[in-house]
Amino acid sequence: MKHRILLLLALLAALLATGCGERTEKKITFSDSGIESDVIGVSIEGTTLTIRTAGTYTLTGSCSEGNIIIDAPAGQPVILILNNLNLTCSTTSPIIAKDCPMVSLVIANRSQNIITDRHAYSELLSQDGEAKDAAAFEDVPNAAIYSRCPLQIRAEGEGHLVINAESYNGISSSDTLTITGGVINVTSKNNALRGKDYVVISGGVLTLKAGNDGIKATNTEKASLGYIHIRGGILNIQADDEAMYAPRSVSFDGGTVTIKSKNTGIKTEGTVEFDSGIITVTSNDEPVLCGTQTKKDTALVTLNGAELK
Repeated sequence: MKHRILLLLALLAALLATGCGERTEKKITFSDSGIESDVIGVSIEGTTLTIRTAGTYTLTGSCSEGNIIIDAPAGQPVILILNNLNLTCSTTSPIIAKDCPMVSLVIANRSQNIITDRHAYSELLSQDGEAKDAAAFEDVPNAAIYSRCPLQIRAEGEGHLVINAESYNGISSSDTLTITGGVINVTSKNNALRGKDYVVISGGVLTLKAGNDGIKATNTEKASLGYIHIRGGILNIQADDEAMYAPRSVSFDGGTVTIKSKNTGIKTEGTVEFDSGIITVTSNDEPVLCGTQTKKDTALVTLNGAELK
């Protein structure tokens, strides 16, 4: 566990170093007729871009049937700067991170980016068309933005990212998911945000509309994983099932979170911790369902119209 934490800290340090001073960006432009790029370290087949080398890539343009694959297992992160990228795919996930130490999606300042997933995902749906959510599908691309490795989403200034997940998940990582900024709108048939090991949000303005769970973590194998931690940002979550679910814990240490759910608002077998922030939960079922609940005076919590003391 210590080795993994040190590796992630080193990768984050590399990302921060890349964001300071001069950086070399590799520009790639999408269109319906193909992908324009003279970048070394990528391969292009029609409107499919495969990134095989670590580095910073600026993605722009519009394509009605294209996708991006990251397959760069060497020891440095891949940084994708989304700068007015409009990408739609109906045959697989529009963005797939197959193998990489870490992937960082950066929403460029004043950019408008739209990722639309129209893949049917028939193998992930039951006969009645409802989404399955089984561990057997962990390594199957299942989201508009899907990653098998640690995934970070951040912003340079006031950038926008819209995710239209018409068949399954919005943003999903089979590892960890961290969001530090950006104006992000996710509409999904299944889960809006999913990180197997954890989901940590420390900034940004997020609007999530989910046909299943709003934010979800699933790791039950390690006691230190399987949690959601909200450190900051503004979150508006509408969910047809739980708004937040994690097996270990759900914690709030800042931010403004507004939840509307048709089922339980916040659910965990472990602990819900309201340390600080403004949290409002409106649900048709239990607003909070957990093993243990704690609250500090620095948190303002309202559950189904009643302030939690």
